[in-house]
Amino acid sequence: MQITFDIETIPSQKPEAKAAVKDTIKPPATLKKPESIAAWWENESAAAVEDAYRKQSFDALHGEIISIAATGPDGQEWVRCRAQGQSEAELIAAFGEAAQSWADGAAIRTPNGKIYRDAEPWLIGHNTAFDLGFLWRRCALLDVQLPFALPTPAARAGKDYGCTMATWAGFGGKVSLDALCKGMGIETSKGDLDGSKVYDAWLAGEYDRIATYNLKDVKATAAVWERLNRGHG
Repeated sequence: MQITFDIETIPSQKPEAKAAVKDTIKPPATLKKPESIAAWWENESAAAVEDAYRKQSFDALHGEIISIAATGPDGQEWVRCRAQGQSEAELIAAFGEAAQSWADGAAIRTPNGKIYRDAEPWLIGHNTAFDLGFLWRRCALLDVQLPFALPTPAARAGKDYGCTMATWAGFGGKVSLDALCKGMGIETSKGDLDGSKVYDAWLAGEYDRIATYNLKDVKATAAVWERLNRGHG
């Protein structure tokens, strides 16, 4: 069963996370004079630490998943944004259960009791290598076992999962979901909230707003995927 999904990520919420980042920050190598280095530490180091810390959103070893959304082929929708203090592992497990329940619901049951299942959930996304890789790594780190096997970071687009970006741009190519939506006349998910603003929205407690944005992203991805696979060859 094809399931379109998307995740939203943030930096580590461990109390020591930002302090650990600070220990890795150094002044630019172009600064040689002691007074210039001292001025950098006083005036610019805090911003450098914050920037490096926020980049953990792209690194599954330190970053965290705070929202997951998914849609199925028969109009199914699922989205959840966890609040501060709520379990990331439970969020991931809930997504896995929802996806598997959709696949189970599509199974064919014969009069003699035999069950013929569709394939396990086959995940589709935009830049899926990032979302799927991040999800797989967080499952490994948190020891979360989903009811179906996730493709590993070594998996291939088109074979092990679907990716609108790879389908459009080819191997190694890039294109934004927003650009594809605008080019195809599909309603874009981008508005006053985008991925760069999710962490601040989460800190502000805007969980419903994040969930709405997350689900919009998935619906846009599903619409683009459908267009790309209409058989234009």
